[in-house]
Amino acid sequence: MLATLAMMIALSDQPSTDAPVPPPKPKLICRDPQQELGSHIRTARRCKTAEQWQEEDHQRDNMPATLKVVPGQGDGVVKQHGPGS
Repeated sequence: MLATLAMMIALSDQPSTDAPVPPPKPKLICRDPQQELGSHIRTARRCKTAEQWQEEDHQRDNMPATLKVVPGQGDGVVKQHGPGS
């Protein structure tokens, strides 16, 4: 009986090979917001992997010219004419 108990303890101490090892978590890089939206509107830090940040930066640089806002081009500005015009 003592030998059986010792055998059970010995077998229970061995690590189980059935449990899969989880993959390591990717390292996240956090960025603060690049642009303040207003005094009461805050955007939180965003955390992504290096590959996700590279993809976002690449997409931002390859935006079509029609979607880029160019100051001084009259984007959305309506000129008001005086009463004599």
